[in-house]
Amino acid sequence: MHRLRRSLPSLTALIAFEAAARTGGFTRAADELGVTQAAVSRRIAALEKDIGLPLFERRNRAVHLTDAGRDLFASVRTALDGLADTVERMRAPGARLTITVSVAFAHFLLLPRLSTFREAHPDIDLRVISEDAWTAPDDRQIDLGVRYGTPPFRGMRVVGSLDETLVPVCTPALADRLGPLTLTDLAQRRDIIKIDSASPEPGWLNWTAWFRQSGWTGGFAEARLRFSSYSDAAYAAMNGEGVALGWTRLLQRPLADGRLTTLPLSPVVPEDRHFILVPEGKPPSPERDAFAAWLADA
Repeated sequence: MHRLRRSLPSLTALIAFEAAARTGGFTRAADELGVTQAAVSRRIAALEKDIGLPLFERRNRAVHLTDAGRDLFASVRTALDGLADTVERMRAPGARLTITVSVAFAHFLLLPRLSTFREAHPDIDLRVISEDAWTAPDDRQIDLGVRYGTPPFRGMRVVGSLDETLVPVCTPALADRLGPLTLTDLAQRRDIIKIDSASPEPGWLNWTAWFRQSGWTGGFAEARLRFSSYSDAAYAAMNGEGVALGWTRLLQRPLADGRLTTLPLSPVVPEDRHFILVPEGKPPSPERDAFAAWLADA
């Protein structure tokens, strides 16, 4: 028997160990693998006996990796991810990229321009995941992601960024009706309907933060129209419902085609920005590099 086969533990045990280490528990690992919790426990016990070291500390129904467990987990996860990537490429030959972005980024910046990338790179198949939840560090299928915030981003490496400015926006017709505005007008006039949304990503500014960074220290009339999605807030502004905070790079298309206009107030340059990220440990990819370069020119 080859030396490698003699020295490696059971693959079944390694898979059970990886699942338990990643999910943080034997029961969750069992649910994921479709086996009983007792089966996972037996496999990990056999692995610990084979290696001769404890891999988990078992305390009060919770399990925590030991130093040996963390060392093994890093190696096992890298090996299993590499194997899965290879099998996936063999099953679906050809260049393929999986991209993850927020819903607003997909709606307003990525999708309106995506045809230019596809025309330049017709042989690259794209899969776009639009979600505000950030799962890229734990999803081995992700090749590239865009995230708003400040580095470092766990498990990801920065390869580019997109600057932003933030200024109130509305329809040209509404801007004409409101007339020339000062910061005081925007803060205190009750006839100006402010539109707000939940934050799709960490660091996303709301009206409170925007007024503060604009130098306003007094009170202001709260937003009277709120949405759970920034995309909905932006579309409400395009429909003339009121004034929303506009991320000028994100909304460059509706600002350029006249659906929106900026109000004559000083823009805020936020400390955070959109970063283009790739998973640490992923092998080099000319297709991914091409997409990152195209996106950086957005």
